[in-house]
Amino acid sequence: MTAMYSAEVRTVGESMARSMTDVHAFKIFMDEPESLGGKNAAPSPLDFILAAHAGCLNYMTHFIANEMGIEIEGTEITLGGSLDPAKFAGKNRDVRAGYQSIDAQIRVRSNANSEQLAALLDEVQARCPVSDNIANPTPVKLSVSGMD
Repeated sequence: MTAMYSAEVRTVGESMARSMTDVHAFKIFMDEPESLGGKNAAPSPLDFILAAHAGCLNYMTHFIANEMGIEIEGTEITLGGSLDPAKFAGKNRDVRAGYQSIDAQIRVRSNANSEQLAALLDEVQARCPVSDNIANPTPVKLSVSGMD
């Protein structure tokens, strides 16, 4: 049996729109566009969802291609997402707050044929952890407390 992977991050909100997150030995800054109260000094949390998804698709494409004996020299992954801001703005509770759709295009530099690429895509879709988190409900338990 494989050991479970666990992760934890710590985020400090510097203002309504700007935050800094510690992840292992790294710091990630997030901000919002000026139209949402930020200074547009860093990607937004929604941008990071797409970036995390693209990074995971890249890893899984290379990892699975290696398993399948497909040589890949490189990838170019483009993701786009659309959402209706009415929910997070408190104007319409009947729509989702997050992306209503995400489109991902994976381009590979490889001599693989179309059947090999189709098989690769099937495996990447089935095994990418970030795709799974986005496509399927994941229980999220929120709590709030005062700070000393």
